[in-house]
Amino acid sequence: MASPVRNPARSTSPEVVIPRSGLPPAHLLTVVTRTLSSSTVVCAVSGEVDLWTAPHLRDRLVEQIRMAGPDLVADLGGVGFLGAAGLTVLVEVRSAAEASGVRFSLVARTRPVLRPLAVTGLHLVFDVYTHVDGVPGRGELQDPRLSRS
Repeated sequence: MASPVRNPARSTSPEVVIPRSGLPPAHLLTVVTRTLSSSTVVCAVSGEVDLWTAPHLRDRLVEQIRMAGPDLVADLGGVGFLGAAGLTVLVEVRSAAEASGVRFSLVARTRPVLRPLAVTGLHLVFDVYTHVDGVPGRGELQDPRLSRS
């Protein structure tokens, strides 16, 4: 008698996430922090924000909430892919920032970032700017539906 075939969809064992490369998340996603003014900290993010790298981004941004003045900005200009896990991190960081009295804004100007924000409606939740120099209140807010880049 043949042994039953196990349906992987019904498995109770945890999923193992295997990265596309053997590199740790910090090498696939970089977050460079700088102080824009006495009240604003900017985290420039570059790379891909996916299931593998999103926890690294979350850790770096939450760490900055503790040290930021009233404003924390995630500059996503160097992001080539923003997946669902990355969007989740942005929402979680926004909630943590609000709870700490920190305003969390995004800088986005490329389609790989603007498109997921628009499709999910998150462009209505976040203040999204086109350039770091426009944050906060000194520049135009970006409507992701209008971007063609």
